[in-house]
Amino acid sequence: MRISRLLSALLLAAPVAAEEVVVPAGPFTMGLDHPRATDEKPSRQIYLSAFSIDRYEVTNARFAAFVATTGYQTEAEKIGAEKADGISWRQPYGPGSTADPSHPVVYVSWQDAHAYCAWRGGRLPTEAEWEKSARGSDGRLWPWGVEFAVGRANLWGTEDGYAQLAPVGSFPSGASPYGALDMAGNVWEWCADWYDANYYVTGPTKDPQGPETGRFKVLRGGSWINPGPVLRSINRFEVLPVERSPYIGFRCARSL
Repeated sequence: MRISRLLSALLLAAPVAAEEVVVPAGPFTMGLDHPRATDEKPSRQIYLSAFSIDRYEVTNARFAAFVATTGYQTEAEKIGAEKADGISWRQPYGPGSTADPSHPVVYVSWQDAHAYCAWRGGRLPTEAEWEKSARGSDGRLWPWGVEFAVGRANLWGTEDGYAQLAPVGSFPSGASPYGALDMAGNVWEWCADWYDANYYVTGPTKDPQGPETGRFKVLRGGSWINPGPVLRSINRFEVLPVERSPYIGFRCARSL
């Protein structure tokens, strides 16, 4: 298969293996009981089996390795959407732009993210796994603690040195209790689950997998275009699984 110059450059920047952090089996508090909370309540004690999750969001370099190895075409490429608007994961800022190897890959749908993780021998994290990875088991609201703090995430309205996307791992002081980085800001992250606003009321309390069906998929974490409150580890958002956006990326998980 012929590989473009862009793919070649991205491949040169790709590490051999993704770095993962281990999240041990055990309970954690999921959600928040608050008068203004909507789909974040009720808070519940959820028990999760052990799993690992990527320390970093999947980068353009890693996604390029997947494409080069498998010949994968994104959903947008299959229908010619990138030809219509000139934007794709390869050109995230429009025609003539290039994807920084160290930035999180964007303009990927839920299926694109799912396919990459499967190729890696993993999967997308469940919504519960994502939240535990971000906030740990002590009930904090952000990966770094109970209070919002400037300088720990790539977000809107702060002088963090980045106009839009940042290289993954640029904010080590924003690490989660397990060492995962960028779980607040930079890009929203796809989760495996279908979205249900009332799932916390009806779902199981051990290894919840989300509803069996639905219209929307869950996003977590907030992005560079969002202010601090949106980046809370408990915040839930939903979009169509075919959505592709400069604000959406992903990371992978594995059962242990």
